[in-house]
Amino acid sequence: MSIRYRRRGLTPVILAWAILPCGVGAALAAIVPQPSVLWNRSASEPTGLYIRSADAPAVGRIIAFHAPATAFPYADGRMGYLHRVPILKQIAAGEGDVVCTRAGALSINGRWRASVFAHDPRGAALPQWRGCRALLKGEFFVFSSRIPNSFDSRYYGPVNVDQIMGVFEPVATTTSHRGDA
Repeated sequence: MSIRYRRRGLTPVILAWAILPCGVGAALAAIVPQPSVLWNRSASEPTGLYIRSADAPAVGRIIAFHAPATAFPYADGRMGYLHRVPILKQIAAGEGDVVCTRAGALSINGRWRASVFAHDPRGAALPQWRGCRALLKGEFFVFSSRIPNSFDSRYYGPVNVDQIMGVFEPVATTTSHRGDA
């Protein structure tokens, strides 16, 4: 005994079940900001898993952003992945904070925070952001004190709010200090 299916009646149902997951995926991608989850490999922030939060960028929060143009060409020769992978850094200063990089030092609101190096550990010249000014609305200065040679705003300048992909919070991270960032 053979079972016959009515081909015309089932085709729209099969087609609907095939298209439905694609439609749901596209709708979610349009609603949920991308990326929602990041894995940080840099020692300048704890390594591990981070998820996007609904928080707005503010001092003390960790943001993800693509390296600004001023980070290149230095990063091309040493950190080529920065063209593809966002940077995760903590915001150290925001609107109204006075940030200065001069005489080999970073200060925020008159308080010394770190050295600004002219060369990386391999001897290559680092780009320098030279400034001493109050940050404008929508500008953030990112800085990591976890390791002395973090590649942060000391070298490429403030990050604009329109460059920020989102605020991220650690979910499962390590606390060890190691390597370059």
